[in-house]
Amino acid sequence: MRIDIVVFDGFDELDVFGPFEVLSIAGFDVRLVAVERPGRVTSMRGVELRVPDVLGPADGVIVPGGGWLNRAAEGAWAQAQRGELAAKLSALAPSTRWMASVCTGALLLAAAGLLTGRRATTNRHAYDELRGYDVTVLDERVVDDGDRVTAGALTAGLDLGLWLTERELGAGTADQVAATIEYARTPSR
Repeated sequence: MRIDIVVFDGFDELDVFGPFEVLSIAGFDVRLVAVERPGRVTSMRGVELRVPDVLGPADGVIVPGGGWLNRAAEGAWAQAQRGELAAKLSALAPSTRWMASVCTGALLLAAAGLLTGRRATTNRHAYDELRGYDVTVLDERVVDDGDRVTAGALTAGLDLGLWLTERELGAGTADQVAATIEYARTPSR
C-alpha cells in the first residue's frame, strides 16, 4: 500500500515525521511528495529536504499543517490561498482509499471541499475556522469518518499513524508498532 505525505515550504515537521515513522515501521510504502515538482522543500523551522516525487495517485494521502494559525507566507494557509494543492487533493480523492490530515492540514482538506458535512478535528485553536467549512468538529486526537481521517495538533500524528495501521493491518500490528516506539495508544472516534 502506497501512502503519500505531502510536503510544502512551511510544513510542520512533526505533522509529517510522526506518521511517517509509524507507517514506515508498520511496513507501508510511505513517500514524501511535493505539490508541484520534485526538488527542495523547507519546513517551517528550516529543515531542508530533497523531495523526488510529486503528489499523484496513491492508496492514501496525508496532509500536514504548519503556518495556518499565524498566516505565514509559507505553509498550509499559503497553500490554501494558492489553491493548487486543494485542487489536486480534490481531483485525487475519488481514487484514494482515504485522505488524512494532521493538525491544520484539516483546513487544507476543508478548503478542497473534502470535509463538508463530515466529522473532523484539527488544532484546537482552529476549531472555529474549521466549523466555518460546514464541518462537525470533535475534540478528539483522531476522528475517523470513513475515507477521511483527521488528527488534532502535532503529536496526534503518531495517533493517526497508529490508527491507520490498525485500520489496514489490524490492532495487533498497531500494538506492535506502538510498543516499538514506546508510545501509549489513544482510542479514536
